[in-house]
Amino acid sequence: MIEPEFKRPKRRASISGKQVLDIGVLLQMVLDKHHISEDMNFRVLSERFSEVVGDLLLPHVSIVKLDKNTLVLKAASSAWKQELFLQKKAIIDRCNNLLEKPFVRNIRFV
Repeated sequence: MIEPEFKRPKRRASISGKQVLDIGVLLQMVLDKHHISEDMNFRVLSERFSEVVGDLLLPHVSIVKLDKNTLVLKAASSAWKQELFLQKKAIIDRCNNLLEKPFVRNIRFV
């Protein structure tokens, strides 16, 4: 019985001269390209919004959307909009602490 002869391919995969990225970096690039990470961040903020604004403000404000690092919030009245505006920096900080990354850069009130 004659054994079949296996030939190695003439071209070998080479990584020399090419940048090798960590799988975490590649995954983040894919998530960013398809805007999946923004959707995931919006979902986290929506589900845990009471942790961001607190139980006293929660009945007077709702999260509308997250658009290009800007959180859009809807206030129940102009008085509540003013109160939220005064707490804007603290809300941004709490959002970013909840997401564990500096994602929210601005808040717009409607």
